[in-house]
Amino acid sequence: MASNHKLVCARAARRQFGGAFQQAVRDYRGAKLSALTLARGLEERLPGGLSYLPLAFLYDGEVAQLSWEGSVAKANAEARARKTNFRVMARTRPLQPQEVEDKLYESVSSENGNNAIIVHDGRVHRDGRTIYAVHSRFCLDAVFNERADNQEVFQEAVQPLLSSALDGGRATVVFFGQTGTGKTYTARGALDIMSELVFEKADKVELCCYEMAGTRGGREAFFDLLAGEEKKQVKCLTGEDGNVHVRGAQKIVCNSTSELCSAMDKAFAWRSSECTERNEASSRSHCILEFKFPAEGDDSGEAAGLFRVVDLAGSERNFETQMHSRSMAERGGLINYSLLMLKECARVMHNNEKELENEMHVPFRSSRLTHLLRSSFTDGSHMTTVVATLSPSPTDVEHSLNTLQHVGMMRSSRVWETRPPPQEPKEGSDPKGFDAVQGRGRALHSKLQDARKGQLNLHAFQMKTAVGGSIMKKYEADSAKTETFIDARWHRELNVKVQDDLWVLRDADAEATQILSSWKAEQWAASKAHDLSRWSAETLQAFIQSLDLPGQVRIPTTMTGAQLRRLGRRGLAALCSDKATAEALDQALAGESQAGKAAAAAHRSANARMTALGNHKVHAAIEEFEEPAPATPGSNPSHVQQEPALAA
Repeated sequence: MASNHKLVCARAARRQFGGAFQQAVRDYRGAKLSALTLARGLEERLPGGLSYLPLAFLYDGEVAQLSWEGSVAKANAEARARKTNFRVMARTRPLQPQEVEDKLYESVSSENGNNAIIVHDGRVHRDGRTIYAVHSRFCLDAVFNERADNQEVFQEAVQPLLSSALDGGRATVVFFGQTGTGKTYTARGALDIMSELVFEKADKVELCCYEMAGTRGGREAFFDLLAGEEKKQVKCLTGEDGNVHVRGAQKIVCNSTSELCSAMDKAFAWRSSECTERNEASSRSHCILEFKFPAEGDDSGEAAGLFRVVDLAGSERNFETQMHSRSMAERGGLINYSLLMLKECARVMHNNEKELENEMHVPFRSSRLTHLLRSSFTDGSHMTTVVATLSPSPTDVEHSLNTLQHVGMMRSSRVWETRPPPQEPKEGSDPKGFDAVQGRGRALHSKLQDARKGQLNLHAFQMKTAVGGSIMKKYEADSAKTETFIDARWHRELNVKVQDDLWVLRDADAEATQILSSWKAEQWAASKAHDLSRWSAETLQAFIQSLDLPGQVRIPTTMTGAQLRRLGRRGLAALCSDKATAEALDQALAGESQAGKAAAAAHRSANARMTALGNHKVHAAIEEFEEPAPATPGSNPSHVQQEPALAA
């Protein structure tokens, strides 16, 4: 429950302080644009490193460095896994109308030139006083932003696989992601385009469609979707050739585009779906479509080429399954487990390619899904593409990070694996890069970094075991404290890699922590902007000139707001040409005082919400505070800095 509380607090924080986090996203995108225009132009004329200085001067240091690496350095511009048979891509959907109506901002950015996705994670630190944003970059083989259409996705992700299958090979495309991010929409779009092109090279296509769903016994089984309402159970068996074949499923031979589309529509109509918190008709099964292209003159029924499309069920987090029944929870658990094993099989496969001596067994039998996709992990000629779909909503940041962490581990070449081993920074020196625990954002680390940094310090005791260890520390002569830790060398779930006792993050290729101290300063300035006692002589003169008074006011140019406040009504009337002018000026000053109280109340309210979220008290944070009284007309001069609006 503790982790769920932290998760809900992070989601509530992004709503409560949406204006501040949206400004952090603008800062990153502005730095990225500046790097493309200003710094990139200077890179050709100035020595290395000097063109980066203007960017570091204009923006936060970590944000400038991250945008520089993605816009100028472009370490992943030519994806190194492009020539391999296992590729990983990502597609971001646009904000939905309801999300736009709720004034949510985009928390995902795409770097098409660097084939990378940036996730902007807004958080409140546990001190209850600091809000910060973590910008995490994930390098993939190709990315598609919210403006990309299905045709673009098809050409990059599906066309090479289809061509390989038509030439007699085997290929698989997998659509992976959160519920409601457009997996089925992308899959159907690719299938529609494929159905128009496939008959240009093939005379006929043999279609077999089935789904993998949970049964009452808590197990997974395959059901034929072309059998209609009966949903006859079928079997997936390993043949003599080492590939997994479906036995017992109905097969339809299509000779035209209309016949193929009609058969696919029938299959999708019988796919299992249920109403969930996220989607009225959420897919609750893995749907697999197999297209076989018989060789010319071959009437034996065997296929020369196989093209498989896998539309996976959407992943869900614990906080989205509160209203699920027991059977729905069991099926959801099976879905999440099969997705986890899909990632694990791909990870072991890539590790085996890099470490030929200590080859590990690919655990494809751990799940029915990975058993079906066995050849994707064991056959080097089998072409596979994983397309992850993402939501740009800030309420789905945890989903986006989880999806990218999973597909990132499926990728063969990661940026951090090819970089030289990082050196532990010396005391007083500036560490470079964002992947080390002692990075520039070490004051505020996200996820497990705080714990990892503490574990790194414990390594000085030289007490490492396969499980972990315990250390006794004596703070006083009569008392002692025992601390227990886990060694990441033996526990992969920590998502870190150990190099020379330096813990390196594995969940992102680069990460920047941006502390939003400017927003805090703006909040404080807005609460003091209407305080007459803090006004300088110039501010007082600008305020008087902004008022529409019936007469004249003779205020000395050296008089400050504090001096004017001490005059009182009688002294104020002595500075005005008539009584009406004195009354109008007194009302304007009273309106400023009222606006100052309202701004101070709003500032205290924001601080209270921030403190509550830092202490994981969600109900106190989202509780409706009393709205401040509106300022009177004329009491809001243009020279006074206003408090930025917060997203509801």
